[in-house]
Amino acid sequence: MVLPSYNAVRADGWTGSPGYYSSGPSDTPFVRDGSVHAMTPDWNVMAAVTNGSDYMKELHGRYLPQEPREDDDAYAARINRSVLSPFTLRLIENAAGMVLRRPIGIDGDRYWKEFSSNVDGLGSSINEYARRALVSSLTYGHSAVLIDFPNDPGILTLRDEIQRGRRPYFINIDAPQIWGWRQENTNPSSKLTQIRLHEWVCIPDGEFGEKREEQIRVIRPNRYETWNTEGIISTGTYSLDEIPLVPIYSNRTGMLTSKPPLLDIASLNITHYQRQADLINALHIAAMPILVLEGWDDQPEGTSVGVNYALSTVPGNKVYYVGTDSSSFNAQQEEINQLEAQMASLGVTKLLGQKFVAESADAKRIDQAQANSVLSIISMELESALQQAYNFAALYLNKTPPKISLDRDFDFYRLLGQDVAVIGDLNERGAITDKTFLEILKSGEILPDTVDLTRELAETKRLKEAKRNELLDTGTVGGSVGSGPENQTRPRASGSRSNNPSSRQGGTQTEASRQAQNGNRTSGN
Repeated sequence: MVLPSYNAVRADGWTGSPGYYSSGPSDTPFVRDGSVHAMTPDWNVMAAVTNGSDYMKELHGRYLPQEPREDDDAYAARINRSVLSPFTLRLIENAAGMVLRRPIGIDGDRYWKEFSSNVDGLGSSINEYARRALVSSLTYGHSAVLIDFPNDPGILTLRDEIQRGRRPYFINIDAPQIWGWRQENTNPSSKLTQIRLHEWVCIPDGEFGEKREEQIRVIRPNRYETWNTEGIISTGTYSLDEIPLVPIYSNRTGMLTSKPPLLDIASLNITHYQRQADLINALHIAAMPILVLEGWDDQPEGTSVGVNYALSTVPGNKVYYVGTDSSSFNAQQEEINQLEAQMASLGVTKLLGQKFVAESADAKRIDQAQANSVLSIISMELESALQQAYNFAALYLNKTPPKISLDRDFDFYRLLGQDVAVIGDLNERGAITDKTFLEILKSGEILPDTVDLTRELAETKRLKEAKRNELLDTGTVGGSVGSGPENQTRPRASGSRSNNPSSRQGGTQTEASRQAQNGNRTSGN
């Protein structure tokens, strides 16, 4: 039975409606809005290709139906041998990795640095959390962040709050969990006045057991309610005047509505799963040849066949193997290969803008611009959503929110040795500054992201000044009159002739004697 809270496909087989559906009046929150009905069929497809082979096998009646006159045992064996190739999931993960290939920038108070190391209360950093939220958004078309704050009536002072670790935390909400909403007016950008979130929770059952219970959390400005299938089970208030829910869109169509950006690739992925299941089943049945004993009567004790046995026949009898024509397998494999090529080409060009053929430099620049534009839109949506989430957290705490920034350099180009040499030469000749040089090395994947460029520049400047001062001190010692080794020897030499009266005279006498000596040297030359 399939019961995960984040999947649109329910155990009761509910699949949604491709068009807008009106639910009619209802006094219970356990009802989906018409927009949710319209989006659910697409969510079903995305859930099928991103939840693995076991999930597909659970939904075999929809995605791998039983063939006419196929007996139940053979059908069950075909289902068990089927395998889903995770093309769509890998593409989603790679796209999320490209958008978040560099750490998210947090510019603000020290408190936010500590907060960002555990944003969900479960030990996940903002980078880990953002990746999960983005994967969900790329899967379903959008996801959301719910900013919650634990309610503890026993906290009276700031010290109590710090000691108990009371702080805001982020909750990731998948699109199928949002069952309905209300807005202030018909303006698409108007504020939410109600949101209904579906979830499965485990509650204690007896001394040691537990059971899963279906619940709906109804959130309005300043207050919330929690419902189960029997009615309201809890209510409460919070301090904000608006609902702290922030959507993250990857292909927005309206308020809390979207279209999965990789839906067409997911459809190809399902077709690939079906064709591959047929081929695996056919190979299992027909790949081994069948031994034919022509002209033989049935042997009550059976006949042993193998490399250690031989068959004796009477004249006119025949023994041979019958095998299946392999051309049918080749045709199936060729179709599978074409589907894989389609998914690879379509997925990469759709989301990443790359080609598998030779291109001119201009074409590559155009493709890179297109890829960056698609990924930049997703990146800007994520950056804006995270900024709003931090703003809500700051409202809870009455603090100034930090500035959130995402790097939008999505090119995996790594500097080569000759590139570094050329850039280093420019830096040596003063064509570029040390700061620019280090920034190029960091963006070119030479320096790790953990390097603090400001600290590196300050340390480099300090070392250069220390080296320059050392050189200046060395130059002063070597060139100063009276302080060098040679000049220090002369006073000792004159001191050794202390019996000479002229040697004990002042500096004028000494200078005169030097001029005389120089004159003698000149005349001698």
